[in-house]
Amino acid sequence: MASHRRLRGFTLIELLISVAILTMVIGLSSFAFSLFSRDWDGLQSDFERTSGQMQRIELVSRALTDALPWVVRDKDGRPGFYFLGREEGVTLVTASPVYATGSPSVIRLFREPEPSGTWRLVYEEAPLAGMLLSEASQTLPFKHRLIVVERVPNIAFRYQGWATLQESFSDGADGQSVAPSWWNEFDGLVRVQQPLRLGFTLGEFEAVFSMPDRANVTLSRATPMN
Repeated sequence: MASHRRLRGFTLIELLISVAILTMVIGLSSFAFSLFSRDWDGLQSDFERTSGQMQRIELVSRALTDALPWVVRDKDGRPGFYFLGREEGVTLVTASPVYATGSPSVIRLFREPEPSGTWRLVYEEAPLAGMLLSEASQTLPFKHRLIVVERVPNIAFRYQGWATLQESFSDGADGQSVAPSWWNEFDGLVRVQQPLRLGFTLGEFEAVFSMPDRANVTLSRATPMN
């Protein structure tokens, strides 16, 4: 006669231990997933912020590269260039503004302090569509404002050129041309010229942009305006 095999199930203690272990595993998994999600969201946010900043820097760089030698008159009627550069920022006319299309604009690019002690780089734009910019003292409608980058430890501008227009044509004592120098300021109306290059420091990033070399031709064409 065949014997029946006795079946043995889980005891209550074993079941409770199994449930406790399963609960611990689920809890640890949920905690690990929350940490991963938080880190991923932070990385994604940093990536999107960095990507947006790079796109804005590219647009501003294009505006600087396409700067125009724009001749205006001072209060006494003397011609000069609409270009004002300081260590804290620059104002000029560009053919490639960020917002306006199909017409030049006056742009301002400057640093602005933040409460944390860092700096932000700010871009402002005044379209010249339907407007004749002929006087240096004209009031312009800066309709657009863009924060290019934020939380930068240092931002500074500099300009390469000559002290005066005459110096750019003169020779030194040894018969050699006078070399241009780097300046922390450059007023195109006073110096009657635009800088050869514009450089700026943005944290650890440094860039140099060449300015148009047809400025003297533009000035000579505008000089007969009396």
